[in-house]
Amino acid sequence: MKGRTKNTVLTDVTRRKQLFSTIAERNRTLDRILELMQTRAVFLLLGHELPDEDCISSLVSMALLLKKFGKTVTIFIRDQIPAQMSYLTNICTYNNIPVVQDGSEISDKPDILCILDTPKPTMIASASEIDVFLIDPTIPIIEIDHHLSADAEYSGTPGLCLVDRASSTCELIGLICYKLSQRPDVLSHFEITNLFSRNLVLSMLTGMIGDTMFGLTLKNKRDLYFYNYFTTKFSHILQKSVRKNSGNYASMTDIFKSIQKLSVEEKSLHQKLLEKARYHERTGYVVLDEELSKLFLGQVDYSLFVKVIKSVTDFLSEKSGAIGLTAYYDPESVSSMVQFRIRTAGSVSGIDLRAILKDFSIVDGGGHPGAIGFRIHQDELPDLDSFVEKIIENLETI
Repeated sequence: MKGRTKNTVLTDVTRRKQLFSTIAERNRTLDRILELMQTRAVFLLLGHELPDEDCISSLVSMALLLKKFGKTVTIFIRDQIPAQMSYLTNICTYNNIPVVQDGSEISDKPDILCILDTPKPTMIASASEIDVFLIDPTIPIIEIDHHLSADAEYSGTPGLCLVDRASSTCELIGLICYKLSQRPDVLSHFEITNLFSRNLVLSMLTGMIGDTMFGLTLKNKRDLYFYNYFTTKFSHILQKSVRKNSGNYASMTDIFKSIQKLSVEEKSLHQKLLEKARYHERTGYVVLDEELSKLFLGQVDYSLFVKVIKSVTDFLSEKSGAIGLTAYYDPESVSSMVQFRIRTAGSVSGIDLRAILKDFSIVDGGGHPGAIGFRIHQDELPDLDSFVEKIIENLETI
């Protein structure tokens, strides 16, 4: 069953995501998760539909961490992993971590489900065979996620949800690793001599860099502090572990260049979309009406289009010097929504785009101060151009 069209009973018992009330509460959650990582044997990891860099990287990072405990781990990713991130699938192959796309390949009941980087239950990329596990009360669900805005809802078991403010879900996995590094008793028991291994830090860095555009979408001092703390620590490990002349990634720049690469087909689409670009003062934007959306989306795979439209939004923000905006209609096979993305240029400071969500009473969306995404049902948006004009007017005052 497709994740983007399914309705499971999970939607009847969800709660709105919120920050931990105290550090002690967060630490108790971390302790419970670490306990299950030690005592349970079989783990199934799930992400969201159309997974981005942070989602894919967090799945791989969590799987690698669990393998250090000698666990049986399977990753389910229904959508195709981009070729630019094939190094993560290679890491999984090397570490005997199955990455499956068909639910029929999962037959054994897991001891634990892990849901990563997924804002709400209806966005879980699942399958009919996995839905059975999701509603099984005997299977604890660990949730690790950094989405807290708008309509974000818990998917995990109460007390097992590491949902907190962070630059990315991979940063939260980095926090788990940090807490684990303070437990020599656990490390010794499981004979973990190299907790921050090269493949693990490479995976976590990919998520942190990809979800923040190399940190450019982070504007808050706190967010930047923790992003810089983890990326500096991990990039140092990455640099020290690379073999000379091996051609492997040696820096965050190497990783960023890799995940930003576009294929020939993607470059062609990117150029065609930019031909539709318009500029108003400090905002560059590409808005596809229903007819144009059908034209573009009818020519390429949806996941490829989503990747390119993100790249176009980034380009427009830098080209305009301030803000990039894109909007398009989902195909009927995906949803009845109009999708929006807004991003600030890396040089822009003092702007929190999340104010847009509040000003326009948008509940289906979220993001960082420097990058947000949201969607509105087509029936609630009779005049797309007029709505975009109001958004742009608002952006000029932020």
